[in-house]
Amino acid sequence: MKTTHKQASITRVWKKSRRLLTLGLVSFLLALPVASLAATPWYSHGRDHTLALTEDGNVWALGGNTYGQLGNGTFGGETHEPNLVPGMSNVIAVLAGGNHSVALKKDGTVWAWGFNGSGQIGDGTTQHSPTPYKVEGISNVKAIATGSSHIIALKQDGTVWGWGGNHSGQVGNGEYQDCMSPAQVAGLQDITSIVAGSFNTSALKKNGSMWSWGFNGKGQLGNGGKERSSTPVLVAGLDDVHAIAAGDWHVVALKHDGSVWAWGSNHASQLGRTKVSYSLSPVQVQGLKNITDITASVGHTIAIAKNDAVWAWGDAGTGQWGNGISLDGSTYPVQVTGYNVPVTVAAVVNPDTVMRDNGLLADAGTSDAVRAHFNMSEAFITASR
Repeated sequence: MKTTHKQASITRVWKKSRRLLTLGLVSFLLALPVASLAATPWYSHGRDHTLALTEDGNVWALGGNTYGQLGNGTFGGETHEPNLVPGMSNVIAVLAGGNHSVALKKDGTVWAWGFNGSGQIGDGTTQHSPTPYKVEGISNVKAIATGSSHIIALKQDGTVWGWGGNHSGQVGNGEYQDCMSPAQVAGLQDITSIVAGSFNTSALKKNGSMWSWGFNGKGQLGNGGKERSSTPVLVAGLDDVHAIAAGDWHVVALKHDGSVWAWGSNHASQLGRTKVSYSLSPVQVQGLKNITDITASVGHTIAIAKNDAVWAWGDAGTGQWGNGISLDGSTYPVQVTGYNVPVTVAAVVNPDTVMRDNGLLADAGTSDAVRAHFNMSEAFITASR
């Protein structure tokens, strides 16, 4: 089959990303202002597959396909060329879980495909699906999040629903058994934002309080303990929260005063600290002020300041990213160099991937083909360092 320009563009970006990143679970939504809740990264990595969402609302997939996670109607094999996922049009959000895929359409419906051993597809079975399935029992959704094996949806009415893997209580339905179809998270109303770690979930309420549930072995729930919870618990000592983000094992909150707080695992210094392996409650990230946006990935955290400075920390010793100072991450926030235009956090996969607000792709390492064929309304800087 002849390779199109768009396929070639996605392939080049994907190969660059593979070189820069350790393929880990991207299991949360962007923590953008409330007006942008439907936004997600333009591409998302699962355990061994990648999804890309283009401006025209189509979804492209490549990588491993053992469980049908590429959505092409087959099981097995892998592809290094991006292919359209049939039936996935008018999509506004896309995420890759461990070995499953999930998409949110403009009409508020949620679609899932791939691995279904824990009920991720939401069809009441554990049979894997090589084609997208419209999740029944859920509608009017405005945001989605996914962990290693569970999916979370935020509805327009401010309620939160979950399904899939639930052995740590990450679905939030009061049980510790896998949930095969959407169930409402008890006791939550007026939610404005959701994020998911590997086996934990967090939600931000309109009043600025933050609630978490699921796995808590590294303090991800932020309530001062290490016991898991199948129902939401209040994050201790934290209020007036503006935005939230989550990596696999840590959670981050941005307060309205511009300060950033983090808790959970600190194995790669993603909390911005060096002397603890984890934190059971929120601790303020030092050296930051006037922050307006945050995001997080497996082992690092990114913040954007009011003056458009990009700050990043974590991934210490992994060599996953560079900031002009170190190629091995950082144990404390350092300014990422090379950005002198208005920027917004756009992708949780790498500190070198941010958006600029002038609608133009800009970086010496970004190919003309990407500029021409992605034609993103708010384009991405994918720096090549």
